[in-house]
Amino acid sequence: MNKNLNKLMPINKKLLILIPIIVITLIFSVSTSAEIQLEQPEYQSFKLDNGLEFMVFPDHSIPLIKYSIYYNVGSIDEKDGQTGISHFLEHLMFLGTKNVPDGEIDDLISSVGGQLNAATSFDYTYYYHEVPSSTLELVMALESDRMHNLRFNDQEINREREVIKQERRMRTENNIFARGFEEIKAHAFQDSYLEHNVIGWMDDINSISTSELKSYYQRYYSPNNALVVVSGDAEVKQVKKFAEKYYADYQPQKLKRREFELPEQLAEKTHTVHLNTNIPYALQLYKIPAADNLDLTALEIFLDILANNQSSRLKEKLQKEAGIILNSGAFMYPLRTESFALIYFIPSNQNLVEKAQQAFDKELQKIFEEGITAQEFEIVKKHYQKSLIFSQKNINSAASNYALNELRFNRPDLIEAKIEYLNNLNKEDVVQVAQKYFNNSQRTKGYILPENKGGAQQ
Repeated sequence: MNKNLNKLMPINKKLLILIPIIVITLIFSVSTSAEIQLEQPEYQSFKLDNGLEFMVFPDHSIPLIKYSIYYNVGSIDEKDGQTGISHFLEHLMFLGTKNVPDGEIDDLISSVGGQLNAATSFDYTYYYHEVPSSTLELVMALESDRMHNLRFNDQEINREREVIKQERRMRTENNIFARGFEEIKAHAFQDSYLEHNVIGWMDDINSISTSELKSYYQRYYSPNNALVVVSGDAEVKQVKKFAEKYYADYQPQKLKRREFELPEQLAEKTHTVHLNTNIPYALQLYKIPAADNLDLTALEIFLDILANNQSSRLKEKLQKEAGIILNSGAFMYPLRTESFALIYFIPSNQNLVEKAQQAFDKELQKIFEEGITAQEFEIVKKHYQKSLIFSQKNINSAASNYALNELRFNRPDLIEAKIEYLNNLNKEDVVQVAQKYFNNSQRTKGYILPENKGGAQQ
């Protein structure tokens, strides 16, 4: 993360957490039959002999480019005792290299009127520059340098360690919902790659050594574990020329990843966290498949009908009519492996937690037994289609979505299968798929409750 911004932005950025499960990377129009018609964007791709992939999405409307590099490594790849190391390394990438001292990369990009930043997710780490197209060679040279020549200075690392610890305090430990959610998720997915959050545990942040950071960097920041995406005013011939010049000499690394399989769950689990708050929270965590599974399309629509829309079942029945909750919401974490969905609601007070939970279960079961209405389904599906259309009118957004499909599954054309699935989806399919994943035996119920009635709200 840009060192000038890392105190202001959480590592689990909303933009990343709330990326739509169906990542549409094309420009669409909705026909009178309510089907999405698509036109593939113009892009070209190539790969160097060392395994480094490039995707180029030309758009010459304005003389700007976005240069992005994705490393196929995130918090799910971390081993015990090194949680948070992916995010830690992201911070170090802004502390300078053997060729570009600390602070100069920021100064160089700012001097040409550009900007840069980064983010760490559960399953990838991402760096980008937005600059005038005339500076393509500059940003390629800078990112090439950071891939191979990062500097590891004990004093600077320990200083950045304190910055990360403060970030964890601000974003997790001093935030009631985030702190409770972290503990509940750890209970739900104990002894798995989802047990910890991207920021990592404080004990590990304290103990990660310089040698461990360097080893992690050398293993995962390799050409055969990266994808470069150039979108905007650029030509593939030009990108290929600079790619050969700045990246071709780097050697690939042998990649050995941990096993990605969640423990089997046969019965419902419950975990309660008591914190200093006046407001109770109820969380429902369910396991979902990897992001290339077409079922996630139906689950996205189902969650809007159940909890997210202003006319959703929970908001209409439990909030407006019964008055037993203050709000509700739901979202999924799409990853290259199995992940989870979260549905939450906020009981109106601590005495209504059990009643609100029972009402939630009843409403969920009612949907499973009676289905959803045609009106509910059509409203949500049309809204979903429109949001997908508008999200693709920006070439950078389209390129980013395409890149994630390629990075995670080597399937940039995955979108075509998802579009077909969406066009053929009906309301009965939505309920059937939701019932498959949102069942009690696969659920962890979590509650964040006040320590005492006089606890201060946070």
